[in-house]
Amino acid sequence: MSVAEDSASDKARLGLKQTVVGKAKEVAGALTGNDSLTTEGRLDQEQARQARKADTLSHMAEAEGEEAVEQLDAVREAGRQEREAVQHRTEAAESQAEREARVRKQAAELEYQENVVREQADAARQATAAEQQARREENAQVTDAAAEVAAADENHRRASHDAERARLEAEEERRKAEALDRSLTDGPDR
Repeated sequence: MSVAEDSASDKARLGLKQTVVGKAKEVAGALTGNDSLTTEGRLDQEQARQARKADTLSHMAEAEGEEAVEQLDAVREAGRQEREAVQHRTEAAESQAEREARVRKQAAELEYQENVVREQADAARQATAAEQQARREENAQVTDAAAEVAAADENHRRASHDAERARLEAEEERRKAEALDRSLTDGPDR
């Protein structure tokens, strides 16, 4: 197995793991009523989906780049063969000037074809660069969303803590009121 295949396998395993962990967080959050955990799980799943999509786009751009290089090589080889064939056919019948004019025309056509293939390769490289920039922007958005989730989780924790403290204070006040009520009803005239 090549290094690229190992890397692709590792990425696939990591993506699957991230999806499973995200789903587990979402389910755990839904079962416990923790909306921030549910949101975090959904974000993890979305990040894994985006990473898979970006990886697919990257592989497609690489394949297109390789295909463009192969096409360029094929065009060059075809041009070379065509030049040789033309030269052999025309050497006996044409003058030197006619041969040179024909070779210049074929060279211009070959150069045009090479330029087309080169532009396709450049477009594939630009697509790869754009995909990488989109991935960086997506990662920044995911980081921002994770920070928001963490803040929401902290707010939820504080609110739960404040509610528990208020409940305990209310319980203490109720006990005091019951004790006062007992002392008043069990007062000295009994």
